[in-house]
Amino acid sequence: MTQAPRKPQVAARFGAAAHRYEDHAPIQRITAERLAGDIARLRLPPRPRILEIGCGTGLLTQALARRLGPADWTVTDISPAMLATSQRGPALPGTARFEVLDGEYPQALAGPYDLICSSLAVQWFTDLNAGLGRLATLLAPGGHLAVATLADGTFDEWRAAHQAAGLVAVTPRYPAHAAIRPAMGNLAGSVHSERLIQNHPDGLTFLKGLKGIGATTPAPGRPPLSAAALRRVLAAFDEQGATVTYHLAYGMWKKTTQRPVGVFVTGTDTGIGKTLVSAILARAWNADYWKPVQTGVSEEPGDTDTVAQLARLPPERLHLPAYVLQAPLSPWAAATLEDTVVDATTIVPPTTDGPLIVEGAGGLYVPIDDTHMMIDLIARLDMPVVLAARSGLGTINHTLLSLEALKRRGIPVLGVVMSGPLSAGNKEAIERFGDVRVLAEIPPLSKVDAAAVDALAQIIPPLEDCLAALGGAPAVAD
Repeated sequence: MTQAPRKPQVAARFGAAAHRYEDHAPIQRITAERLAGDIARLRLPPRPRILEIGCGTGLLTQALARRLGPADWTVTDISPAMLATSQRGPALPGTARFEVLDGEYPQALAGPYDLICSSLAVQWFTDLNAGLGRLATLLAPGGHLAVATLADGTFDEWRAAHQAAGLVAVTPRYPAHAAIRPAMGNLAGSVHSERLIQNHPDGLTFLKGLKGIGATTPAPGRPPLSAAALRRVLAAFDEQGATVTYHLAYGMWKKTTQRPVGVFVTGTDTGIGKTLVSAILARAWNADYWKPVQTGVSEEPGDTDTVAQLARLPPERLHLPAYVLQAPLSPWAAATLEDTVVDATTIVPPTTDGPLIVEGAGGLYVPIDDTHMMIDLIARLDMPVVLAARSGLGTINHTLLSLEALKRRGIPVLGVVMSGPLSAGNKEAIERFGDVRVLAEIPPLSKVDAAAVDALAQIIPPLEDCLAALGGAPAVAD
């Protein structure tokens, strides 16, 4: 098991505070109760298999026990002392085991679990989203991941006091709640936020409270303040009112029991022919069609209508976009103009009986919202890619750059479809240097209609053969 250099320090400081933790933990108690209340509303099976990460002294453990009743509990913490304190609490209904574990690296656990939960512990992960993704791999189909963590804005008053004293706080930075998402596909869910304000008699009381719960490990690479500097900060903090704001993020995700078999169609550029390629693939593979984010509807019909006509798709095989925007711009830019909020983490593929063709907007690095590009959505949906490319001058460079970007993210590429005048040399170069198959070449068409799509669909290899070339077709069930 790999640990970041600061993890032993975090474990030691929390362990030293175990005996007095609950005397200084009102925010932790409130958060645990609220998270437990959210979890109690989930549809869990009888006697669920539960994994708790960072149990501390057992605030969330006991809150869940009161609400859920008998379960198969695996309760963990990075600190042996904290774990021992939790284990000495009231007996859990059902069966229970207690294990010392760095929850960011849970590979020693086998799973699967119906519920993986954590209250105010995962903020100590070195890479929050990657750690959440590793935890999510331990979920059973239909299982839930539920966490409460600190978000951006927490301890802003303390940072402001440092700034007033001409210093920079060593307090760790926390992510915006919208940026918290497990780095794994097949999860549906969201994150909501809450703000709690805690008033203190003075700054020294605030610091004693942090020490009382063991939350005193500085951000990586940041030495603690000298005594003189700390006195200046405390004076500024007291002058501001000795108030601290906690921004809490509650994430709730469910591992979907199915993921669609199909592909994500993206392009080396905008206007590259993705919609035509999508129609051809939908016709060839008898697939459903979905465009998660549609822009530019003020100037032309949406791509869903176009694909429906070209591929002769009945209404039941068409799925509405998650977002529709008027301006012919990137989703991020269009949403800004239209005073609309787009959140890529809320985009979840529809349930289908057969294959699904997903068409992106623009190329891989088109921004969807403030923190996500199209390539982030592709990775999250966990589907192989068909890359639409031009056939002419410059396509080798553009196509190989796109293929390299996908490779770096570990996203499999089913193949490339080239559009334009046939170029045997460009096709050969892309296949050779991109280590990818060109599935089809679409020549210039005198008329783009359903008949043309029917003819082009005949040259597309079967989907099963394409998936098998990647190492085996993905199962419909997890």
